[in-house]
Order: sequence, then C-alpha cells, then structure tokens
Amino acid sequence: MTGAAAVRIQQQFVQVGERRVFVRHAGQGPAVVLLHQSPQNSRHMTGWIEHLSPHHAVFAPDTPGFGQSDPLSLAQPTIPDLAAALLLLLDALALQRVLLLGVHTGAVIAARLALDAPQRVAAVVCDGLALFDASERRDLLDGYLPPFEPQWDGGHLLWLFARLREQHLFFPWHRSHTAQRLDYPLPEPAKVHADALDVLDAGDGYRAGYRAPFLYELGGTTAAALTVPAALLYREGDVLQTHIARFPPLPPNVYPERVAGGAAALLARASAVFAQHAGRASVVEAATHVGTALSASRRLLPVAGTGPSGPSWLALRIAEGDRSRAELHLPDIGSAAVWPAARALGACAVSVDLPGHGASTGWPADTLTLAAVTEALLQVLQTTGLGGTPVAVHARGASCAFAVALALNLGQRCASLTLYDPLPLDPTERTCFLAGLPDLCPDANGMALIAAWNWVRLKHLFWPWQNPHLPGAAIATGAPPPQQVHADVVEILRAGACHARLWQLALDFDLPLALGGWSGPLTLKLRQHPEMLRLAARLPHSAGPR
Repeated sequence: MTGAAAVRIQQQFVQVGERRVFVRHAGQGPAVVLLHQSPQNSRHMTGWIEHLSPHHAVFAPDTPGFGQSDPLSLAQPTIPDLAAALLLLLDALALQRVLLLGVHTGAVIAARLALDAPQRVAAVVCDGLALFDASERRDLLDGYLPPFEPQWDGGHLLWLFARLREQHLFFPWHRSHTAQRLDYPLPEPAKVHADALDVLDAGDGYRAGYRAPFLYELGGTTAAALTVPAALLYREGDVLQTHIARFPPLPPNVYPERVAGGAAALLARASAVFAQHAGRASVVEAATHVGTALSASRRLLPVAGTGPSGPSWLALRIAEGDRSRAELHLPDIGSAAVWPAARALGACAVSVDLPGHGASTGWPADTLTLAAVTEALLQVLQTTGLGGTPVAVHARGASCAFAVALALNLGQRCASLTLYDPLPLDPTERTCFLAGLPDLCPDANGMALIAAWNWVRLKHLFWPWQNPHLPGAAIATGAPPPQQVHADVVEILRAGACHARLWQLALDFDLPLALGGWSGPLTLKLRQHPEMLRLAARLPHSAGPR
C-alpha cells in the first residue's frame, strides 16, 4: 500500500471524561476517523491507517468495551450512546470536523453520528451498513450472542474458537442451513486465533457492543435523512452485500455502491471520497492533538530500537502522589498489572504491563533480552519524571529477576527491593519448568487456547518446576476460580511467544548470585509453605512469611 513502509503508527490512551480510550494514530493533514467492526478493535484498521496517513491525520479508536478502551457505564449501550461517546472523543482530540469511515458496527455508529452532528462530519464512508429488518434483528438477538463465561475445564475457549471459525461458514453462524452457507475459504488458524483474542479482550462484554446494531432500527428512510456526503459501500462477497437493495430513493449526497476487487478496491474508493471532501475537514497534526488529551493514569511508552518497524510499547498505570518518593510494581509473567493491596502512603506509584502483556505490544520475542527489559524500565522512570527520584521496586514471581537487574542498574537510586515469591530455581527445576510451558502456536482446532488454560490451572495445583506425575509436586489447595484462571490465560495468549521468552530470561538469571551484589534494603514476602521457604533459603537474605 502506498506509503506503508514509511508509516509509524502511534498509540496512546486518551482521557474522555471518566473513560480511557485507546487510539491508534498516524500522519497529518485533513482529519480521518476510522471505526472497526465488532467484536474486533482498531488493530484491524492498521491497513487503512497505513494507506491514508501519508495524506491525512488518521485516528482509529477502540470502540467502548473492545480492545483496550473502557466500556461505557451502561449495561446495554445503544447506537446513539456509542455515537455520543465518539463525539466526546472528537471533543477530547479537538477535532472539529472529520472524514469518517466505519466497518459494519462502525458503519452504523458513523452513520448515526452523521445524523446527530452533521456539522462535525465532512463526509462519511460506510463499509457494509446493515439494514436488518425486524425478523432478522429478532433472530440475531435470540441466538447470535450467547453468554461467554469461563468454565472450569476451559471449554468456553474451544467453543469460542469453533464459533469464530463457523462465522466464515454460515451467516448467521447459528443457522447452519444451506441457505446460510457462505462461499468463503476456511480461515487460517492464525486468523481464528487472532479473532479469539479480540473477544477475550472484551470478555462477556463483547455482547453489549455487538448487540447494539441489532437493537437499532436503521431503515433506508433513516439513511435518506443524511445531509452530509455519504458513500454507502458494499464489498462483493460481504455478508451484507444484499442490503444495498433495501434502500429507498436517496438524495444526491447519499450514494450506495457495490465495490468489486476486494480490499484494494475498497481502499481506493474510500480514498477517492476522502480526497473529494478533504477540504471540508479540519487540518491537524495527529501528535499534537493526541498529546493534549493523553490520559494521566494510563500511558503508553514507546521504547526505541526494539521493534523492526518502529518502537515497542510499554503500558503504564500511574497513581500520582508525593514525587519525592516513588514505587515501581512489576507483575508476574502471565499476569496483568494491578495495584498491590498496600503501597506507601502518598507515594507516586507506577505499575507496568510486561512486554507482550496488556497494551505492551510490538515486542519481537526472538530479540527480547534482559538488557532490553531493564532499559525499558529505566525509560519508564525517566519518561514519568522519576529518573532522579529514589524508587522502591516491587516484583512478583519470575519478575523478581527483572526487579533485581533493575535495582543493580539503579544502584543508590533504588531505595528498596520487595520480592514476592521469587523463584531461584536450580538447573533441573528450571529445565522442568521451561519444558512444561504451553505451546501457543495457533492450530486448526484451537488447542493453543486450551493448552494455555490447562497450564495456568495446573500451575495453581502443582509446583510447575517439579514433575507433576511424581509425589511431592501437588499443592494442598482447592481449585482456582475459573475467572482467575481465565484472566491469566488472556494475558498469556496476548503475550504469545513473549510468554516463553520472558520465562526463559527470568529463569536464566542467577537470582542468588545477583542478590549477593545487592547491599540495599531487601524484603522477601513468601507464601507460608515449605516449598517456597525451601527456595528462599537459596537466597543470601533471610526470608520472613508474608
């Protein structure tokens, strides 16, 4: 695509009222806003961003509840609610008038915004605007969106994989008759796996955003009320292509079109519409406008020199406080960044998503090193203005290795180390642990999803550095709640190849030897279990129970 090689897509959290909205953006010029379909996120709009950003300032948000964006506070938002939320985002970004494009659900939101606030829309392009009749909407509401709740055996993950594959075979996917059969090729396993990750980001909340267009009656008469230039495009082969025949006579500014030739033809047609109406859109510098609306509590830090085509990203959670004291919190590998139960009163605290976890994306696993992780954490402190502040470093599990490496680098700037359940494994234990890590490579039957589930669940029931088939490996505990297992599985699947690579880096690190070179305050907090105390005895400092 034109200009793709030169494009570096930026990503940030934008504060919109009480919500944080994740936005990808690039370029400068007439403002374009891109809206993805459900249950996807703005990652699926990167091709559009690369194509349009050489001549436009392009913004692609995750819609509420999808990707990394906070959901709306409503149990069931409507299309007008989602359009109103988009308008608030435009206000936060100081975008007065935009060229707007939406795909499927995004198309309905885009059309609604153009109806509600035509003064803010220079032109709208809809890729597959749905005009479901009452019977179709009732059928979709009845069976298209079943609940998605974690099951103890991980069966919900295999269901998800099968359901996402099925939507390439039938539409609606839950009506598997000849009349609903699609002439689509079977999707590659990596495609279905990536789609599953999109739903996992949203959880059961996927139903709220996905259901909104099924609840909304956008008839042809409503579309005829559009007063802005509106290109209603229908791709050849799209499941909604027949909806083009459902429009009544439309005014000259609203024109439905069939588009043959696949994604390239659709890009070209949308680009032509935007070029025609670019003079009506606000001309902006993307970086400037995003910078004025950045979230204070959730940030994304570009880490230079780690990705092959641009920076990798570290996602931060920040709790402002007394900047003469700082805390840095590192979660265990395969866990989300969360605030600890207690932190120093009033201290400025930063919690980090490890590479590949959460919104910390763009990390090539084969080039990930301990030095790169340490350098990224140093950049976190520098970028947040804490580079010269004494910092107390807290870490859990395998991340204790990264914390100690950072502390040794910081020297006297590290005020203290607090390590929760560190893992100073011997070579045999390390080999056993690494051999048991789940295979996350996508396959045709979704086994990568269930492999992650089984590994996380069994990690709560057996010490993962011991052979679970031998006596002594069992942990005397009840089964973990499915919701707890599910949360860690989502992080592991997000991390992909980074999961195994981070474990390798952490377990290759000689924790007892490194701590022997640390002379600052050290606190070890351990589960009161003989196995954890046995491991802690290898460290050069005495351990006390948590």
